[in-house]
Amino acid sequence: GDKQYEVQLYQSIALRAGKRANNPWLQELPDPVSKVTWDNFAAMSPTDMKNQGYVQGDLITIDVPPPAGPASSLAVPILVQPGQTQGTISIALGYGRTEAGPVGLNVGKNVYPFLNFVNGTFQLATVAKISKTGGNYIFAQTQTHNSIEGRNSIMRETTFKEYVKDPSSNSGGSLKHKPYESLWDEYQRPVYDWVMAIDLNACTGCGACVVACSAENNIPVVGRDEVRRRREMHWIRIDRYYSFNEDGKSITEEKEIEDLKDLDNVAVVYQPMLCQHCDHAPCETVCPVLATVHSSEGINHMAYNRCVGTRYCANNCPYKVRRFNWFNYWNDSRFENYMQEQHTQLVLNPDVTTRFRGVMEKCSMCVQRIQAGKLQAKLENRPYKDGDVKMACQQTCTANAIIFGNANDPGSEVSKALKSERTYYVLEELNVKPGIGYQVKVRNINELEA
Repeated sequence: GDKQYEVQLYQSIALRAGKRANNPWLQELPDPVSKVTWDNFAAMSPTDMKNQGYVQGDLITIDVPPPAGPASSLAVPILVQPGQTQGTISIALGYGRTEAGPVGLNVGKNVYPFLNFVNGTFQLATVAKISKTGGNYIFAQTQTHNSIEGRNSIMRETTFKEYVKDPSSNSGGSLKHKPYESLWDEYQRPVYDWVMAIDLNACTGCGACVVACSAENNIPVVGRDEVRRRREMHWIRIDRYYSFNEDGKSITEEKEIEDLKDLDNVAVVYQPMLCQHCDHAPCETVCPVLATVHSSEGINHMAYNRCVGTRYCANNCPYKVRRFNWFNYWNDSRFENYMQEQHTQLVLNPDVTTRFRGVMEKCSMCVQRIQAGKLQAKLENRPYKDGDVKMACQQTCTANAIIFGNANDPGSEVSKALKSERTYYVLEELNVKPGIGYQVKVRNINELEA
């Protein structure tokens, strides 16, 4: 039946009020919380949806009574949003533009008519009737599994109270196992060993690194239909995990989450995930044509012109960070709105080759920047010094969550960061020896003393 909800309007992080709707990088940037690309939606609490018998993607009609104006009825798909207050829905402004370039034209729905102009200001909240219109819409989401399933080796967090007691709390510091026996020879890395440290405390999940990486590395924009088929090309993604609190316990397993009575008490964590440049990289050992190899500087390289597209490496990668070119995105008329006319070709970075159909690609640790940094030092007749090279993602991170550098230099910023007691490695137990260390997230929460 018709039910009244409070409708809250907000500006999305990528498009703002709609002025950036014509930028394909921003349209394809997954929304930090919902991970939806290319669309806006009505976010609704899981409890409300259960009570109403809605499922994700159902189209609903939102009727706003006057004085919001005549065009105040609209059909919008709904999205399950844990943490959304019951009795409210929220929708992003800036979509549904009719006077925009080829990218932003008619993407999503225009909810500006819902705004009330009162006393010289726009009121962002309004009350509306909601009814089901029938039909279901499939979102182009880049992540649909929302929890870590109780696996502590992926995402680690602790509370400030625990951290004060033991700075290595939950980083596995106290649980260090003896080194595994390895079948591989160790690589020699005499001069440089490029590694990264990512501080989960600092990451806000904004996605600036994703766009920076796309711009730096000529990453193609594939459009809504291809994202629906899980073919997005981003070399760095931000994983968002929910955990639900019940009786002071944090619940992260889907089976248990389904049985929870209260789905409103939710916590969220963000984790930037990119190629880990493992020392024992599982992708390298399965490539039949030596297209992915390890360098003497600790980087996992791709030789695009050797790759024949078996995709074995993607199957063998535990981090799922390799991307496959299903099309020749730079030269295929189906992707014309996005990055192909002569003007958009001007955004290409001339230092990075564009990839063609049938080739696997992934984060290269901005190998072109490393090379440029080394050459610059050579021109100035001096050794490479820490900070000469910044990755695109690191340079753009407003929170300084990403640090890159040479692990062979004990004085480098990244070496110091990796010596932190909070450092752990994702899926460490696989012994793939990742080159990217994460620092445990510390939550400062008020716990009532029993």
